[in-house]
Amino acid sequence: MTRNIITRTFQLIIFAIIGIIGFLLLNLLLIENWIIPDPCYYHSHDTTKLFDIFYEIKSSEGGHPVPSTFNIVLTIVLGIIAGTLLGLRIINKANKNE
Repeated sequence: MTRNIITRTFQLIIFAIIGIIGFLLLNLLLIENWIIPDPCYYHSHDTTKLFDIFYEIKSSEGGHPVPSTFNIVLTIVLGIIAGTLLGLRIINKANKNE
């Protein structure tokens, strides 16, 4: 019984890590390129408050938008939730088939 709980916990941690990686890749490779097709646009245009929540414009990045800490933390939390829910679904389905 204890071994089953440890195995299930380990599996859920692996699924959560996979969810984090998947969501970070989705955010940084697809969503960011969709929202910010031309990062140089923001050299001469103002940003909205909503944009400022998710992105920062740093001088160290040449004035281009980069994900804010809130953006990264939200992405990680959503990845953990999605990965854990997917893991629970797969684990429960596998246990029903046994």
